Amino acid sequence: MEQPAVSGIAHDASGAAFAVVGISSLPTTDWAQVFRALAGTDLSLQGLALPGTAHHAPSAAHHAPAADAAPASERPVTGPSGPPRLSMTPPSVLHLNAYLLYALGKAARRRLTERLAAHNLRLWHLTVMSLVADLGPQMKTVLAARLDMNSSDLVKIVNDLVRTGHVDCARDPANRRRVLVRLTPEGRAWLARLNAEIASTDDEVLAPLNEEERTQLASLLRRVHRHLEPSPAGVVHDPPRDVEILAGGSDEDGRIDWTHSARDIARFVESRRPLSPTAFTHHAGRRLDVLAATVSRSLYSGEPGLILRTGDEGVVVVTGADHGGAGRPGLVLGRVRAEGDGESHAEEYFGPGRV
Repeated sequence: MEQPAVSGIAHDASGAAFAVVGISSLPTTDWAQVFRALAGTDLSLQGLALPGTAHHAPSAAHHAPAADAAPASERPVTGPSGPPRLSMTPPSVLHLNAYLLYALGKAARRRLTERLAAHNLRLWHLTVMSLVADLGPQMKTVLAARLDMNSSDLVKIVNDLVRTGHVDCARDPANRRRVLVRLTPEGRAWLARLNAEIASTDDEVLAPLNEEERTQLASLLRRVHRHLEPSPAGVVHDPPRDVEILAGGSDEDGRIDWTHSARDIARFVESRRPLSPTAFTHHAGRRLDVLAATVSRSLYSGEPGLILRTGDEGVVVVTGADHGGAGRPGLVLGRVRAEGDGESHAEEYFGPGRV
């Protein structure tokens, strides 16, 4: 007769671990069927078997389809007293890029989760802190929308970070009715140290690749990411990487490459002022001429091309390569001219709803 209870460990989509205990008043409960149903959700199940009996209920990991099974590198190795591990990835799925991305991403997430768990943090804590660092102070509702996150879950994450002193919540000086989530100086310093520490996860996952191959892989992954998740309205057009900031005779010569430094772009904008085309980018599907710009006094981090509205400098575009979230000067936009419109100040053009 089967035991009426079973226990083990599960992981949700964010990588958080928690205990699973199943109790039934029926001695004939088909636990294998129950766990197969759970394996079809966002749960990853480990070590779920009936204790104390020779007739263990098979765990979901042994019955789920191969595409849903965790890669062998993620499953615990059976101890010396247990049977040898026979699980493997079907060779045929190794030709499916979608499967490889799924399996590698899951393995990388597990390692990243372990690094964060050592600091009593989860992936959501890192994500929220990084977004506030990149975009500046944000309302909770905006953070939840940007992260496609349930508002109540976002509040819990923010409360955790407030308790640890990594963020605080303060009234918006420009609108006292709004409360903004801000990264504290201690939180910013701690985030920089954490990013440097967990960067070693890349070294673990990408160990078989040399530096050139890693750079090429990162570029290809970013291209696929932009295809699957286009930039929102708050990001100006990301130009092709082979476009140089040089004057010349091509229509593309005026396009701004936001991966260059703010100082180089400001000089480029000034040099293109008397020429056609002037320095330009694209925003919300329209060409946007940048007629005047200066280098910011403050440092900003985030994806090159990210638009920020600041209280003291106005509209700033993040520029330069992102080296682990380190801040660098941005480009303060002055006069701009959108396709089909007249010339205006950047703060007027990038009004509510445009950033």
